[in-house]
Amino acid sequence: MSSTSAIERVTFGRTVIYSDAEEVTVNNVGEIINNAFTAHTINSSDIDYLYNYYKGNQPILSRLKKVREDINNKIVVNYAYEIVTFKTSYLIGDPVQYVGHSEKVDSAAISKLNDFMYSENKAKKDEEIVEWNTICGTAYRFVKADKPDEVDDAPFEIFTLDPRNTFIVYSSAIGNKPLLG
Repeated sequence: MSSTSAIERVTFGRTVIYSDAEEVTVNNVGEIINNAFTAHTINSSDIDYLYNYYKGNQPILSRLKKVREDINNKIVVNYAYEIVTFKTSYLIGDPVQYVGHSEKVDSAAISKLNDFMYSENKAKKDEEIVEWNTICGTAYRFVKADKPDEVDDAPFEIFTLDPRNTFIVYSSAIGNKPLLG
């Protein structure tokens, strides 16, 4: 591995972004983000390449043929798409259902939680998460509380974030807890 401006560049997979900061403050947030952005830019470029490859934009399409230029057959057999869709279907064949694991659990509360997840179309969001993770090795979910004046079936919203535009900075201390995203 070679060092690339304070990050370790890995050959395979996305680079996990770490910071030595013990906590995020007004004074150090800019420095943490600036240091993380170098690794995120590299990750984003890799993810974009993999996403385009998955969608069928593969290197064969831009290959220049130097010998017998009149014969230039370019065929894309998109195994990447096939693998991603197979793996996604395998892992998320049926929607996740929450159940209680003891007699103390309020089944009405569990049922309400399942209703919330259904109203937020969580099954589709889970599929998107697995798809992104299969394509590029990382995926992100964002859950935010509804505003008090919002009328909705669930008191929160669930989003699947594009990993080309998203990153999390983890602490380099033991446990690697997330510092910011």
